Amino acid sequence: MPTVSRRSRVLSVVVSPSLALALASFAATSLRAQVVEVNLTAAPGTAQVAPGVSVNAWLYNGSLPGPTLRVTEGQTLRVRFQNNLPESTAIHWHGQPIQLGMDGVPDISRPATAPGQEFLYDLQGLVPGTYWFHPHGHEMQLDVGMASMLIVDPANLGNDPAFDVEQTIVLDDWTNPLGGAFTGQLLNGRSSAGQTPISVQAGQRLRLRVVNAAAQQNYIFALDGHPMTVTHADGNRVQPVVVQAIPIGIGERWDVIVDCNNPGTWSLAVSTIENRNATLVRGVVQYAGQTGPLPAATYVPTNLAAGSLLNYSQLASYFPVQPITATPNRTFTAAFDMSMSMGGGGMVMTHRINGQTWPNVTPFQVAAGDQVQMTLFNNGMMGMPMMPEYHPAHVHGHFFRLMGTAGGTANPPLKDTVLLRPLGQAGSSVTVQMTMNNPGRWLLHCHNMEHMASGMMTAVEYLGDADADGVVNRSDYEPMQPLPVVTISDQANAFTPGASNSIRVQWTPARIFGLFIGADELSPWVQAPGLGTLVLDPATAAFFGMGVTSALGSVAIPYSLPSSPAIVGLRVGMQGVGVTSPTNSLVLSTFQAMTAR
Repeated sequence: MPTVSRRSRVLSVVVSPSLALALASFAATSLRAQVVEVNLTAAPGTAQVAPGVSVNAWLYNGSLPGPTLRVTEGQTLRVRFQNNLPESTAIHWHGQPIQLGMDGVPDISRPATAPGQEFLYDLQGLVPGTYWFHPHGHEMQLDVGMASMLIVDPANLGNDPAFDVEQTIVLDDWTNPLGGAFTGQLLNGRSSAGQTPISVQAGQRLRLRVVNAAAQQNYIFALDGHPMTVTHADGNRVQPVVVQAIPIGIGERWDVIVDCNNPGTWSLAVSTIENRNATLVRGVVQYAGQTGPLPAATYVPTNLAAGSLLNYSQLASYFPVQPITATPNRTFTAAFDMSMSMGGGGMVMTHRINGQTWPNVTPFQVAAGDQVQMTLFNNGMMGMPMMPEYHPAHVHGHFFRLMGTAGGTANPPLKDTVLLRPLGQAGSSVTVQMTMNNPGRWLLHCHNMEHMASGMMTAVEYLGDADADGVVNRSDYEPMQPLPVVTISDQANAFTPGASNSIRVQWTPARIFGLFIGADELSPWVQAPGLGTLVLDPATAAFFGMGVTSALGSVAIPYSLPSSPAIVGLRVGMQGVGVTSPTNSLVLSTFQAMTAR
């Protein structure tokens, strides 16, 4: 599809394109085993949130919430993501400590995916538990329906508690920014009027996997007539704790087991965290054979209003974890606060961490192998004590070990999101430790989208160059993999007929890189020993262009698309080879596709 304007270069090594791909396909090992492949599309649509009531939304695979993706520990999840939205987007796999390049943060892990383009998420080393995925860097997108669950089952099923029936619960606030006839709270994409009862039988054990996917609302949930046994916090198994109600901050997940020993038709009720005496939305748990009316949407169960409430201090890890150390390598504080000032013709609200707003922040700098202690605290609203705020603090790429809990120093619970209560309340400060075992540049932010959009975000930045590729960790799209990374523009106009732009490659400075394009991909992918993973089919590939990476480790290979509308819809895959020094051996790049739009 593209034509390239090639500049003459004096190259110290001449790479034969046909030889490069021939070597890559030689002695290759199939990568089909243990790979789960799914297609995921983001596109505008409508969702029925109550009988006869529809709203405009942006959706994953046309549903609200999106499809639940499910794999088993040890499997690779390969998600071919297609963006059919009118703006760029990316997917963050919330809570999973995966490699940076797949974390879905625009301009940190990769450029965002432009409208009409695709990205291939190759998720390896997934941790068992309940997780979810959503856009990042485009805050409004979460508020219009783009949220789905990711479940990773343990390879050894004995590592999970026994249960008979399972139900995912996605809580969301709906403010209707795209238009529609409903504003309020949703449970699994429906208001109270649209709920289908969860059916159970007496004697069964019901597992609920609950996620707060709201943009701005923290909740409390409870099941009328039943206590709940907490088994997992943010995907990580904990020692069982029996409670009647559970606070759930934005981004948090709680797994609970309910012993179904009280036949009837019961309300799974949800309130705000500020007011337990008003049910915002409710689901229904109904025992087989029960025919009575469903609980009223406004009914407030005793468990919700006054039942025992889960507290972080009750948690302890079920499995062995890195213990709390009395001598952390680095100690930090992160103060979450808000200020208001006049500007732009009105009052401007700014949310900050340590007095700074993203992107003008001083990162927390760490080294691989560090044990880092951090105190996260809610410093309130400067000069506005009567306007308390909650801040669900979320870290990417790592788990927190919560200090001061029932787990003590030997078995602290692991979480990736902790809810900081308002200044002056118990729980406004949390001290955690983290093992720095995933080099890169990782976000730490409030998961309230309004707070995040107005600046409440910073970074945890690894020093050094973990993969010794000459690109430092804080700038490297793949800090643990010394391979060339191929990227395309995040702008839609880069792919229209007649457009000129470039394919960008990040890799070791002052190295030769050759790019190939082709119509087909291998199925399955193949592992070429010493070269990497081959995705582009050599049988249909052609040499496209060559360049030398700059001192900063990047090279742009230009292209110009034909101006004919006949190319619209034409898709090509791209993969290249880099030449290492001093041996002049070859290494395969990442794969990327582009489509003329």
